[in-house]
Amino acid sequence: MSINFHIKTKDMDLTPQITDYIHEKLSVVEKYINPEMDEEILAEIEVGIISKHHKKGDVYMAEINLTSKGKQYRAVSKTGDLYASIDNLKDQISKSLRRSKDKKGTLFIRGARKIKSLLKRKK
Repeated sequence: MSINFHIKTKDMDLTPQITDYIHEKLSVVEKYINPEMDEEILAEIEVGIISKHHKKGDVYMAEINLTSKGKQYRAVSKTGDLYASIDNLKDQISKSLRRSKDKKGTLFIRGARKIKSLLKRKK
């Protein structure tokens, strides 16, 4: 499995420290997606300053668009600190992926129970 990170910035410079921090925090995506060996996951990440005139409040934002197996996941975070925005983004995208994974498993189990009950009735 390979995740392609496309990192874009808005109104700021992309430093190696920010890039490393993004890769470290968003590597949790691998835990929730179980793709085939040849599939690639595309993660488009945008970090930056919302606008140049802000002096206080939510100044930094982080956004991720994740594409895997034709499904798209999205999360946006706005806070007063860039690193806090990235942390919040990680939590949001993890929650979204976990819900999707749980939903798929629940639907499978529900279908299996239904089939079992139908087989019992036929006897």
